[in-house]
Amino acid sequence: MSGGETPGPGPGVGPQSPEAAPRIQTGFPPIDPGASPPEPPFDCDCHIHTIYSGHSGAEMFVPAVMHHAAAMKLRLAVILEHTPIIDSEAYLKPGRWLAGRGDRSAVEAIAAELGPRRTIFPETRFLLGAEVDADPVALDGSLTLEDLSGVDYVLAATHVLPGGGEFWFDRPTIPEEELPAAQARWLDWLGRVARHPAVDALAHPACEMAACRLAEGFGPGFRRKFAPVAEAMAENSVAFELNEAAIGRLPPKEAMGYAELVRTVRECGVRFTPGSDAHRGPQLGRFRVVRAVVDAAGLEPEDFWRPTG
Repeated sequence: MSGGETPGPGPGVGPQSPEAAPRIQTGFPPIDPGASPPEPPFDCDCHIHTIYSGHSGAEMFVPAVMHHAAAMKLRLAVILEHTPIIDSEAYLKPGRWLAGRGDRSAVEAIAAELGPRRTIFPETRFLLGAEVDADPVALDGSLTLEDLSGVDYVLAATHVLPGGGEFWFDRPTIPEEELPAAQARWLDWLGRVARHPAVDALAHPACEMAACRLAEGFGPGFRRKFAPVAEAMAENSVAFELNEAAIGRLPPKEAMGYAELVRTVRECGVRFTPGSDAHRGPQLGRFRVVRAVVDAAGLEPEDFWRPTG
């Protein structure tokens, strides 16, 4: 057991409410225990990271994450990790990151901590997730982790540009004359990922493309080009993640365009799932820009899907 870990209940100890559970001193904000539970769909956070990411806050150890999610009265929380892990060495060397294909260590570490603690917080359903990158070299829709046994929720991501050379969050410069081909390549890749039978949802769809000047402000032209991806998602019951962190990085005008993309995707029959992408305590279960997008796109609670495990 690590030094920051809270022991589970001993023999004969029954389920506890978050308020009755032992106080965990962390970087999480205080919560009013008398507050009402969040209304659907925001009673669910399908994207919560942990210390196993290699770039999360020190407070994000699994027992503390579970305690805070339950104290917020979330009805569903998915605790997951990147596969492969994007730690400092991987960040500097994408080739090293790609060498982590097939590594389940972070997922298994979370599973070991999550399983025995689920009964402590009976009002919140905790699921084991994996944010699995699609293979940026193969570009055939395959994932960098194919052994997904025991994983309740598979969130497919494209953190590395097609070809495998650079991470999208580095905002790489693509020559102007290469932008149309790069855009077409990425959209084709997303459509293939949406057809993978294990995928439940796409992580922060097209936000990565916006960072690389490939989303055209999510204007009408881009929305037409994205339609085949949305159709593949609908045909394969793959959800579109509304990611608080990624949408929050968009400039205001581009965020308005993203709301129109969400509306287009909905018209194709795709359902949505909310994810905070929390890497720090104050981010968990918090949805500000996602709420604005939901309102602007006219989404209703029935437009959302939640994993059942």
